[in-house]
Amino acid sequence: MDPVDGAIAVSIVAVTIGGVAIIGMFSRALLQKWTQAKPALEPGEAEELRHAITRLGAEVADVQERLDFTERVLASQRERQQLEGGN
Repeated sequence: MDPVDGAIAVSIVAVTIGGVAIIGMFSRALLQKWTQAKPALEPGEAEELRHAITRLGAEVADVQERLDFTERVLASQRERQQLEGGN
């Protein structure tokens, strides 16, 4: 075996081992980051979220009432037009 071929083979093995080691360290760091426990909500944050959900529920109810009213107005207009011989 030519000494240059031996050096190339050793270089390839060294680069491969180094690449595997770097990928291994990177993988372990990602795994550690992904598996860490997420911090729990602060007590104030949980209460704030509850209030926000309550407000959103009230807003949805208000929008639903407005939609119902609009549907009734449109239905009554259609009925009037039909009675008058319109469209």
